Amino acid sequence: MRFIAVALVITVLFSIEMLFNFNMKLDDCYDDLRNEGYKFDELAEFGPPTCRVKKPVKIYSLPNTNLNKPITLSCPFAKRVGDWASDINAKSISHVGGYNCRKIAGSPFMSQHSYGKAIDVVSIDNVPVSKKWKHAAELACEHFNNVLGPGSDKAHADHLHLDSGLGLKCAFQ
Repeated sequence: MRFIAVALVITVLFSIEMLFNFNMKLDDCYDDLRNEGYKFDELAEFGPPTCRVKKPVKIYSLPNTNLNKPITLSCPFAKRVGDWASDINAKSISHVGGYNCRKIAGSPFMSQHSYGKAIDVVSIDNVPVSKKWKHAAELACEHFNNVLGPGSDKAHADHLHLDSGLGLKCAFQ
């Protein structure tokens, strides 16, 4: 019974977060990215109701950071990624994905990837995250609600998972 109550509360909170998108003022987001030097395309809102991306963008590069390939994210989340990349002085970031409509592995809940509000980073300035990650993870804690990487669990042993969903900032550290 207790598990059902906890699951219901989490589902309600995820629904509220998805509906209201607490990240930042959505109306100004595209202009903010443009003014700061992001290279991107505005995309139309897309996805099924369980995987709706608000203010989606296809990011080609961040203001001071090249990406190994374009990535689709929500505009407010793209801004967070760019701010973090600037904080760590990254010249290049390799990632293995942003938007992906799916559940969290082993869970009934949708992943933040489903809303364009997560990124999986495998290397920074051509150095694999599995070899050097602590400084980047510590600074990520200032921008993201969930930071998972080497040391947090087996699923994140070789990359940093950064998202803006509900969570405890840097609980694994």
